[in-house]
Amino acid sequence: MATSTGEEPHSVTQSQYHHYVPRFLLRNYAVHKDGFKPSTKKNGKGKSSEPQKLNLLDLESGELKQTWLSKNFGLQDMYRDFDKANPDQHKLEKQLSVLEDEVSQILRTVKARFEAGKAEVQLSRQEKGKLRKFLFIMLYRNRTLHSRFNKSKEEYDDVDREQLLQYMEEKGFKHPRDVWFANTSAFLNADIDINNDKPADTEHAAALLQALKTKLESQAYPVDAEWFWYKIQGSFLSFCTPRAKEDEFLMTQNAYSVFEGPNDNLWADYHAFAPVTPRLMMVTRSNLLRRASSVGHQSILDGLSNGVKSIHGGAGSCLEDLPITDPDNNYSRWFNGSRVLSATKMSPDKHIFYFKFFAIRSKHVQRINTVLLEEAIKTETLAYKTRTGLLRALEAYLRGDTPGFQAPLREVIGSTSTECGLDLQDQRLIYVRMLRRVAQGLGSQLPAGEN
Repeated sequence: MATSTGEEPHSVTQSQYHHYVPRFLLRNYAVHKDGFKPSTKKNGKGKSSEPQKLNLLDLESGELKQTWLSKNFGLQDMYRDFDKANPDQHKLEKQLSVLEDEVSQILRTVKARFEAGKAEVQLSRQEKGKLRKFLFIMLYRNRTLHSRFNKSKEEYDDVDREQLLQYMEEKGFKHPRDVWFANTSAFLNADIDINNDKPADTEHAAALLQALKTKLESQAYPVDAEWFWYKIQGSFLSFCTPRAKEDEFLMTQNAYSVFEGPNDNLWADYHAFAPVTPRLMMVTRSNLLRRASSVGHQSILDGLSNGVKSIHGGAGSCLEDLPITDPDNNYSRWFNGSRVLSATKMSPDKHIFYFKFFAIRSKHVQRINTVLLEEAIKTETLAYKTRTGLLRALEAYLRGDTPGFQAPLREVIGSTSTECGLDLQDQRLIYVRMLRRVAQGLGSQLPAGEN
């Protein structure tokens, strides 16, 4: 007969699939299973008409397929703390879900206004701040950062190895992953309620900003804390939509961590991207390109180009003429090219921002898709809504006419490996030719090129 030890059995933590792109965003790309006809519900009966599949392009095989959205754009136990002493190993995932829920409500409002044909959406300062924090979290929670930190101290080989190991020793962290978890938690809880639209040269504004930065740097790895503040303060947010009904924005696995700009300084990106739906994209633009710049963005870019190279080979921005501006608000006005505060003082909690939905030409839509496709070589799959939208994006990329990119892709496609100076096993050559085969299968009229 078994006897009791008097000890409670330890609960077994269940393995979970953690998304790095939340399902509320993936649902905007969802489709019905091919051949499925949604039934009309009667008396509460009948099949659900909500689409649950994603149209995916497998970037290794070139296969077009449909799979469940619930099992894509994530990793098993990505945010799980495997420390057995931790009673809640999925704590970080729960913290992330709080911000996701808040942002999903904000973007639901944005999407509803957009789909109703409205010209703009109004957001409070708090809502705008949550979107900005969410965009950084989406950047920081990605698979690249997971791979960077999901190593032992001995295996950690990033450029900040010495600095990180010293930080871990000071804070008592045993594993680089612990730093990533603690940082993410600190960023989720960070206070960013600062009016960065006001002139930043006042003592009060500077003191407030420094206090917030100092507080965060005491709670997170200082290098990444500084990165957080740069992303929050160094750019402005806008919403873009394709002018042509046939165009759409792709959803790549690393879309939320892709930027367009200098590649020798990750903190000098010109534009970053965050797909909301196939027809709606959040774009952040560097403050260097703000319309209020007194010297003009062209001269700024000209100056920068002397010291940096574009991530895709050129010196300038391939989206330099993207027709977006920072949002107007209810507490200031434009005067002689500068923003001037209204005479009536208003509490920041009453600030309203008017975000326009900028309808952009196919040229700009496909340049954004081209940047996404260029960086998708590092991933396994991408999601799209329609075959027409995918084909238009692939053809624009394969034409290779986006300014600033490396060797024109038309030359890579149409040449032999000897002529290009490339090995046939070169990853990019294989990738480009695979995309061309996919485009041909979709009915592309681009030149056949070399197999």
